[in-house]
Amino acid sequence: MKVIDPNDTTHSISIIPRFNDEVGITMEIINEATKVVYTTALNTYSVVDGIGLVNFDLVAEEKSKYSFKLDDGTDIVYRGKLIATTQETQEYKITTDLYFYE
Repeated sequence: MKVIDPNDTTHSISIIPRFNDEVGITMEIINEATKVVYTTALNTYSVVDGIGLVNFDLVAEEKSKYSFKLDDGTDIVYRGKLIATTQETQEYKITTDLYFYE
């Protein structure tokens, strides 16, 4: 699962692609709660030493979860999940600010 910051509109993630194709890659992002599909051309996609570097635009809300896939029109290059949070990833709690104790 990749973590993105909902305060930013441009995001950068690194992946390990199934194959190294850098031409014609598109990204499809699906909001898991609302099932809204966003199809976007990537800002940049490059493969360096087997690691894919992906830059894309997405306006996300706090605690939103997304599934995404990268494809070249015929084959899937990568499939994964995104979560939007401003919490530190090492201390992430799904119930933060959800329950209050007195």
